[in-house]
Amino acid sequence: MPVDKAPPQVLFLPLGTPEEGTSLQGWLYESLRGAILGGRLPAGSKLPSTRAMAEHYNLARGTVQAAYQQLLSEGYLQARTGSGTRVSEVLPDPTLNAGYVRRKVVAEVEGKRTAPDTPWLKRLTQIEPIFSRRTLPNGLRPFFPHRGDISAFPIDLWRKLHTQQLRSSRLTMLLDADPAGLPELREAIAGYLAIARGVQVSPERILVLGSVQQGLDICLRLLAPGDFEVWMEDPGYPGARQLMDISGVRRVDVPVDGSGLKVDEGIRLAPGARLAYVTPSRQAPLGGELSPARRLALLKWAAEQGSYIFEDDYDSEYRFIAKPIPALRSMPGTEHSVIMAGTFSKLLFPSIRLAYLVMPPHLIESFTRASALMSRHANSLAQAVLADFIHEGHFDRHVRRMRKIYAARAAAFAEAAHTHWRGLIDVPEIRAGMDIACRLQVENEQQAFDRLRAEGIDAMPLSRYCINPRGPGLVMGFAPYEERAIEEAAKAVAQALRG
Repeated sequence: MPVDKAPPQVLFLPLGTPEEGTSLQGWLYESLRGAILGGRLPAGSKLPSTRAMAEHYNLARGTVQAAYQQLLSEGYLQARTGSGTRVSEVLPDPTLNAGYVRRKVVAEVEGKRTAPDTPWLKRLTQIEPIFSRRTLPNGLRPFFPHRGDISAFPIDLWRKLHTQQLRSSRLTMLLDADPAGLPELREAIAGYLAIARGVQVSPERILVLGSVQQGLDICLRLLAPGDFEVWMEDPGYPGARQLMDISGVRRVDVPVDGSGLKVDEGIRLAPGARLAYVTPSRQAPLGGELSPARRLALLKWAAEQGSYIFEDDYDSEYRFIAKPIPALRSMPGTEHSVIMAGTFSKLLFPSIRLAYLVMPPHLIESFTRASALMSRHANSLAQAVLADFIHEGHFDRHVRRMRKIYAARAAAFAEAAHTHWRGLIDVPEIRAGMDIACRLQVENEQQAFDRLRAEGIDAMPLSRYCINPRGPGLVMGFAPYEERAIEEAAKAVAQALRG
């Protein structure tokens, strides 16, 4: 049986000051009665004793007793032996009940109020954020994409490192931190990038943030304000597209194929664009890599136009058929034009909310100032724990371990698809990542999606990533699901689609 919550105990409320000519007893009575009717003192809440109330407000105890007695006699309060004085569950007049006031009176007032007519609010009403309450599924059902396996994270080790940071000798960790990020973490990230991504950068050129979304938001505000043109991959990551839409830039949707962004099309559509958003190491959601020829063409365009490239390097570490390919930022001549973004939410666990930008030298100061103004700094305690996690070699071991686990699950997913989905879903070769874009061999994508949801299967329609239609498809994740669960879910998919 559920345990009933204990009624709240009220300490003291700010009651204001008595008006001139009002007795202290009358002031206290009206203040408490108003707090009850307004819901500030909810039903069942316990009031301080008359002695404590008198001491706190510097009143005579008899004054408090008289005000309490009047409220008791009118039914606003009730007193029980051993339970103290509490707000009545039901007020003497139902129309005075706090719930009634909130539902009726407040609702009527709020119903007449409308949001200000601003461009931001107008645009916000036209999108549904990709990570809103309505878009996140309940639980972890196959085959929802963009998720890793948090059950495989070394939580006991993380707890140990966390405890070490909370020693009394390190209490300064609880104070404000450098808005660019803890020096220890920026040093750790720089070392990791040099080995894993081929990016040689000094720690002073790294900015630690809460998310890649935050980094892109700052880019749009500082580098492409107003109606500047910005390239966006199509299909592409919906969160990036939504940020562009809400910021008011002129989004230019550049098509993507198996070799990544069609740079020549971007130049044809918007040669003077201020910024290009790309996922060159593993295109989101199609999974391909930006070809060497297109990488060079993209860098040449940015150099000639004085434009910037936002490289979202979101999960390239999980590559199964070979070592991770070098980041775009690792190529010569990219120091001043490429802003590289990476996140630990994909590699460790989503709620860590730590990401980073590798900045051109002439932008690091302005971006740090913007970050400090918007969010002060990322969680410094989590930064310190992560710095230790990386420096002590745990991060590298965890990524290598998860790469093996995800590779095995990708193979199980491909095998289950081959066994159960012939004529239903075409699954391409899975070379990297935690999810894969699949082609539906049925005509109606939305109908297929609805059938899967009804059968307990979560996936993402490919159309949600696209502006221009590409044919029916699904983006399906495999990383968090064990091989047996993948097999059983694959059977459920086949049953749902075959009807």
